[in-house]
Amino acid sequence: MSRRIATALLALLCCSAAHAAEQAADFTTRASIRVNETAPYARLTLPIDAYLAARSPDLRDLRVFNANGEAVPFALIDTPPQTRASEQQRALRWFPLHGEAGARLGDLQVDVRRDTSGTVVSVREQSGSKAGKSLRGYLIDTGSKEAALAALDITLGEGINGFHRVSVEASDDLTRWQSLQADAVLAALDFNNEQIRRERIELGQTGARYLRVLWREPAEAVPIAAVKLVTREAHTEAPAIVWTGATPAQRDTKGDYVLKLPTPIRAEQLRITLPPGNLLAPVEVATRNDERAPWRRIAGGVVYRLAGDGADRTSPDIALGNSVIQHLRLHADPRSGGLGSTAPTLQLGLTPQQLVFLTHGPAPYTLALGKPNIAPAALAIDTLVPGYGQPGAPKIADAEISFGPQASAADGSGPTPDAPASTRKWVLWAVLVAGVAVMGGMAWSLVKQTK
Repeated sequence: MSRRIATALLALLCCSAAHAAEQAADFTTRASIRVNETAPYARLTLPIDAYLAARSPDLRDLRVFNANGEAVPFALIDTPPQTRASEQQRALRWFPLHGEAGARLGDLQVDVRRDTSGTVVSVREQSGSKAGKSLRGYLIDTGSKEAALAALDITLGEGINGFHRVSVEASDDLTRWQSLQADAVLAALDFNNEQIRRERIELGQTGARYLRVLWREPAEAVPIAAVKLVTREAHTEAPAIVWTGATPAQRDTKGDYVLKLPTPIRAEQLRITLPPGNLLAPVEVATRNDERAPWRRIAGGVVYRLAGDGADRTSPDIALGNSVIQHLRLHADPRSGGLGSTAPTLQLGLTPQQLVFLTHGPAPYTLALGKPNIAPAALAIDTLVPGYGQPGAPKIADAEISFGPQASAADGSGPTPDAPASTRKWVLWAVLVAGVAVMGGMAWSLVKQTK
């Protein structure tokens, strides 16, 4: 029994030592995370400050802590593309349909005459006269069967009130009709100077040349004042790139322009801003791991700034792939005359990742970065969030991150980047080892007494 107690004490101390090895104060940069609503998980898009504070371009030194100082599990995922929907409206031509009060909806036949331009001139029943026949609905010409129908906005006539149940059918040839909405509701209510209007009928994404709107109760059909076709288009946009600050390049002894970042980051784009004036030059972009390594060419292009009427015309950003960059060199072709007397400013851009973490423990949460020689701790997103991306998956709340003067541990609230954190770590380990030795001696003495 005594040996088991000693073993358990030893294991507990070892676990405590392993946990104590990672504390928020041991990281050179910390930022506050605010979760906007209650949910088991939270998500935020990492700003460029996070990449510049990390010691590794793969963010292996990133951690999240709660208010108790406990590390919480997290995952890093690619930022998904953004889908934006645009909506347009277009006025349509419409024609009343009349019929016998007791006629079935399907008995209404329409004869359409066109002129040489193909325009609908008139609509009438096949039987001819409308005398004695009541309004049943409307025929609507969309103008083209290629139109992407999404909805109809029907403006009821002046003074019309109440609820109106209608059906909507579609056709390309006025002979064969397909139901789009079997029982839609239009509403116009006025009371005590207040109004409620429901005049939109959703159709889904479909295409048809003609639409037929028929009142479900023929005796309740009412005049309309206007009809508009609503079309929607979805546009998928790549995630926004985040950029480092615009930094003037330094000129080296060979006349090239160089840039050094505080830490290596993976970069996808290089933005070069030239001084005012008509400038143009072919350039080569090279990088290296440290100041003693040879330069390695990774990209090339033509940069320019050309004056014109209004805004200057400038060169596009240069694609860098997904290169890891800390030291960068820009070499201009000397035959072009160089890039002027003023150094260009350089910016590196990348597509940020999203951080998803478990909201375990009390808020506020802290993002910590900047501890060297540390193993990655990110989980796979499917492991962190059961059923991620599927219906019924746990809710993920939006979160915001704030990098500020208080985020850096160099302000006296924590260890400076290297020596103090390392010293405190070894002191902590020494105390823990001493504790283990004392507990081991006590356990051994207890075993001897038991024997």
